[in-house]
Amino acid sequence: MTDLHLSAPFALSEDADDAPDDDTPDQATLNTVLKVDAPSKTEGRPLQSPGQSPSGTYRSHQDKSGFRVELRRATRREHDAAELAFAPFHHSPLPNLAWFLTCQHTALHALAGSGDDGTGHSTRLLAALTAALRADCAQNGDHPATLSVDALPQLHPLAVDYLVLGSRMGNEVLRRRLSAAADQLPLPAYFAPRDHLVAWRATCTDLDQIPPAGALARRVVADTRQGFGLFDTAARLNSLRPSAP
Repeated sequence: MTDLHLSAPFALSEDADDAPDDDTPDQATLNTVLKVDAPSKTEGRPLQSPGQSPSGTYRSHQDKSGFRVELRRATRREHDAAELAFAPFHHSPLPNLAWFLTCQHTALHALAGSGDDGTGHSTRLLAALTAALRADCAQNGDHPATLSVDALPQLHPLAVDYLVLGSRMGNEVLRRRLSAAADQLPLPAYFAPRDHLVAWRATCTDLDQIPPAGALARRVVADTRQGFGLFDTAARLNSLRPSAP
């Protein structure tokens, strides 16, 4: 919706205390828009043996050195560039919420048509998100830009999974903050809670089974970079039109 107003300054600098108790993002991985790859605090942690102290928490070797972590490092520049493209939303979220939704529709619609054969872990969620965004934009009277089929990259399904599912925790944080700011007003359908954890964990497992130095790893890195580029492109294609107060 575009008629949301804040009763207090809205801050998007997030910390772990804002996230749900389960699968809370590490502070270093939190961002304001895409929030990709926010691993659980318990992800990769071995089961405790009887008598083991709960304070003895640590990450497994795979969690520290698996391909998923390398993928995050290798695509950090493209991730940050996509974040920068959404600076107007960062600085003034509610007035630019309708623009943010049109951009998300453009990018996610492109991801959905980027060669995924329906076998990806994010296929159902991606369809639900694009449908919700289509309804949100129609309610706002907005017409998101679309990329022609010929202009779409052909992305590996795991790159799409990483981009779509890895963003959900941060979107949950954003949803709860917007909900609090909006008081009793309904949020756009895009922000409705959706279960993603099973699919996200399956994606993490698949990524960490990829040899980091192999051809498939290079393909997923390259395709993830292109996927981030779709968000950057979406921010440029949709006219920045702040909502009326």
